[in-house]
Formats: sequence, C-alpha cells, structure tokens
Amino acid sequence: MMFGTPCEEYKVNPVLERALDRIFILHADHEQNASTSTVRLCGSSGTNPFAAVAAGVACLWGPAHGGANEACLNMLEDIQKMGGVAKVGEFMEKVKDKNSGVKLMGFGHRVYKNYDPRAKLMQETCNEVLQELGLENDPLFKLAKALEKIALEDDYFVQRKLYPNVDFYSGIVQRAIGIPVNLFTGIFALARTVGWIAQLNEMIGDPEYKIGRPRQLFTGAAKRDVPPLAKR
Repeated sequence: MMFGTPCEEYKVNPVLERALDRIFILHADHEQNASTSTVRLCGSSGTNPFAAVAAGVACLWGPAHGGANEACLNMLEDIQKMGGVAKVGEFMEKVKDKNSGVKLMGFGHRVYKNYDPRAKLMQETCNEVLQELGLENDPLFKLAKALEKIALEDDYFVQRKLYPNVDFYSGIVQRAIGIPVNLFTGIFALARTVGWIAQLNEMIGDPEYKIGRPRQLFTGAAKRDVPPLAKR
C-alpha cells in the first residue's frame, strides 16, 4: 500500500516486512505512558473506543511523547549540516555542557534506567535493514553509528546510563525503508492503538471499574513575605 504501484504486482521484501513487524510489536504497549493513561481516563467515562483512541492520538501529538524518533532524525540531519561524522565529537562535547542548550535525542529513558531492552532488538533490525538495502555507507547512517559508539564508550554517558533507546534506531529504520519523517508519529500511533484498545478492554472488563478521578493534594500556597501596609 505504501510503495507498490496500483494494478502491478508488488513483492514485499521479507527483511523490511520483519523490520516493520518488530516496530509494531515493540511500540504496541508500554505501561502507563501519557497517551495510554489518557485513553484509559477518557474511556472510563463510558465513551466509545473511537473517542478514547482519538484522545490518545491528541496526547501523542505533543512533541514530548510521539515525536521522539522524528526529533532524533532531525538531530542527525542537523549534525550532518554542521559537517557530519567529523563534527560528532564536537557535538557530544556540547551535549555535556549544560550551558550549551544542546540536547542528545534518542538516548536514555524515563522508565529504563539501564539499557532499553527494546533498543537491543531494534539495533539488530537496523543493521539488518541497512545491510539489505546497501545503506551501510549512507552519510546519515554512518553518523548515527558514530554517535552510538561515543555514547556507549564515553564515561560521561555510560555513568549516566544514557544508552541508545528504541527511538534512536526506529527512526533510522523507518527512514531507510522509505517512510517520510512526518509519518513517523503516525506509524507509532498505528502500533500503539493495539495497546490502547487492550488497556481499554482490560479496564471496562473489570466489574468494579468506575470513572477515573485523579486526586490532587493541596499543600498550601507558597510562603510570601508581605510588607506592612505602611511600608508598601
């Protein structure tokens, strides 16, 4: 559907087919992240699954959630414009400098404080796809490998456990397959919809389920030193 020509037979490359299957499986469900929690909270009101999934998509729209692999690829393209592999060391030094404002995308994870287990499989998939398509020497992919090497060997990143995560590799794989960068989040949403619906079914299948009601604990206003009226 994405790459074939209508009315002509299209043979799917089994390596790319397996890669896309892995992307779908590894992104299907991932604990109570922002979009999944949104789907559950929305669905808890008794709304239909389409509305609940739409709420999840709206949450995924934010760049802090669904756009990680896209942001990672954009970072690689920015480094490439700066001079490519020759500038990787300089870029990583800027990442270490808190005052530089330069961020390393696709490394580290909020939940996985050690290595992201999904990343290991996605790394293998990435290498398989690049080899199959003869893209091992593609400038952007060589740049990604150089970045990965530094992050896995440099004490600064190792001590902070900033290992490559699943987004680092999935963006590279999708670009190699030929998926447009602005469709990456769509692929993510397609995979995650399976998890959203599973979470929704689990919730409404509970005989004791009721509408979600997150609670807030008011700890008081921040202390303010108010000068006497005569001194104002």
